Amino acid sequence: MSFRSSSTRVLQVLLLLSLLLIALAPSTIGKTWKLTAERVNRERYAELRCMCLKTTSGIHPSNIQTLKVIRTGPHCAKVEVIAKLKNGKEICLDPEAPRIKKMVQKILEGDGSAA
Repeated sequence: MSFRSSSTRVLQVLLLLSLLLIALAPSTIGKTWKLTAERVNRERYAELRCMCLKTTSGIHPSNIQTLKVIRTGPHCAKVEVIAKLKNGKEICLDPEAPRIKKMVQKILEGDGSAA
């Protein structure tokens, strides 16, 4: 009889703990936790879908401050080219446009450090 009462008590405690955890879970959604020195590259893992829904092909290279090339992968089936302009805006460029294609080839053939 004592075995049955102790097992019932353990089940009650486990049930209360699980209810407490369920109640706490929604309060942690959306919070960012500070990571240690080995920080995860958020840009790489933040989005698991294509970043560029709309692309532009007519941008003059002198307006581009930085260029980021995202290779195809499980997140997106196409190469994406994101340009940060000198005015601070970010736009997606058409990787099939001839001028953009040449820039992307140089980046990908270069040092290989593009995303």
